[in-house]
Formats: sequence, structure tokens, C-alpha cells
Amino acid sequence: MAVGTGAALCLSAVPASAASAPAAPAHHQTCAEPPLPPQGAPLVVDPSSAAAPAGLPHRPDRAELVRLRAAVDNYVACLDGGDQLHAATLFSPYFVESFMGQQSYYQVPAILGGLTVADLRIDAVDAYADGSFVTEVHYLAYGHRLAHERLVWWPDPADGFLKVDGLQALASPIPHPSATLNVRMGEYFFDLDRHRLRAPHGDLVLRLNDVGRERHEAILLRLPPGKTGADILTGGVTQDQAVTIGQDNGAQELSLVNVRPGVYTLVDFIPAPDGLPHLAHGQTAQFTVVP
Repeated sequence: MAVGTGAALCLSAVPASAASAPAAPAHHQTCAEPPLPPQGAPLVVDPSSAAAPAGLPHRPDRAELVRLRAAVDNYVACLDGGDQLHAATLFSPYFVESFMGQQSYYQVPAILGGLTVADLRIDAVDAYADGSFVTEVHYLAYGHRLAHERLVWWPDPADGFLKVDGLQALASPIPHPSATLNVRMGEYFFDLDRHRLRAPHGDLVLRLNDVGRERHEAILLRLPPGKTGADILTGGVTQDQAVTIGQDNGAQELSLVNVRPGVYTLVDFIPAPDGLPHLAHGQTAQFTVVP
């Protein structure tokens, strides 16, 4: 699970229990999602969502694990179903506002960038008295990014759904062998230690070093031939033409697999103090992967 253009939430005080659940089932299931609020309606953040998880953690019982597993499976089914606007309702308003930096569910699909989730494995679970859960998960995002994250799931009293309410990026698995690209980012640049990488197996790692005063993000895209990050702002590249390979979600690396040869583009969509995305200030760079 990889989303967001806002600051990552700190969940370092949350311990992990030994409880675990198996990988998500391979079969397809129907997506169930809460109703979308009317377009233009403001986000309404429940204070209990901002406070979650509340109380001391405990090892979940079987009923709690079954509820969590059902919520996670539904979340994956909704994301992979292709309707990311309705899938966005499985994020809490607090998460959309504080992590994604958005003011409406209708802005979320552009942030997700066609997110898909495969091979999700829950490695640890804690349950809380407020009905929240904290999970440590591994999954393959966008078919390329090896993600390792800690997620908070909050029970929305308005509709009864467990919703993603917080995210902390954890150290990602590193494929071996892999090509490495070192990336410095700040106001408003990506500085690459090289612009041509040899990755015969399609595995590469982007080591990210944010040296800016503002928070920055690294979103890796595959654009149509001859296009650059600037074309995204001018309409020269449509949303469906910009294929997301990975987003950092606050991690210090992008660990990627199955990356085919070609030109790839880094962009940063986080808003600057003037309200414009960092991309509009020139924060983009390209590199080429060769076999």
C-alpha cells in the first residue's frame, strides 16, 4: 500500500504482537465500499480517528482477526477493481487530509496513480480498545514496488467500515542483485548520481535523501516516449498515460522489481508554500534503464 503526498505519520510507539494472518487469498471478491459524499462537500474528521489507535494494544482474538482480514481483503479488492474513486472511501477523512494532503475524496484517485496491491501479507497485528488495529504488512504495489508498511485501521462509526487511518513506511526488502540509484531531493530538485542504470534483471533500488526544508516525495512514472514531467502540468500527458511504477510514501528507498528497459521520470507533487506542486517549480528528473 502505497499512497500520499503529505507527511508520514509517526507510529513508532506502537508495539507489534506475534499475531499474524496469511497472505490475501488469490480469488477475486466483490468490492464493498461506503457511499461517496457529494462532490464539493468538505471532509469531516472524526476526533476519534485523529486519536487512533487509543489505549493499550492487545493480542487480537479470532473474531478480531476475522474482521481485520475481511477489511484488508475488501480494501485490496476495491483498489484492484479499478474504481479508485470509490476505493478512496476506504481511507478515513483524517488520512486523506493529514497524509495525502487533500481536501476531498474526489482528489484521491490522482494521488493513488492507479495503485494495485498484490501478494499482501500481514506480518503482525495489534488490536486496541477503540476498535482500531495496527498491522505490519508487505505487498507488491503497482506491480513493481516492494512495500513494507505499518498501517492503522480505524472503525468509522458512521458506516461501520474499517478504514486506513495512518501509515508509516518501514524498511523495504531489497532484491539481490539490483542496480542502485542515489537520489538527493530538495527545493526544488532531484539530484541523481547517474542517469543511466544497467538492470539486466529489472531490479533496482532508489536510495532517497531528502535534504530540503520542506518535505519532498519521489514518485516514479513511465511516460510516453519523448514526454517529460513538465508535460503533466501542460496537459501534454494525460493521467492514464502516466504509469506509476512506485511512490515512496515516506520511505528512504524505492525498492523495485520487474522494471523493463526505458526512460523513467521522477516527480514531486507535494504542494509548495505557494500552493503549487513542487513539480511546477521544476522538481522532476529522468533516467534510463538498460538491460
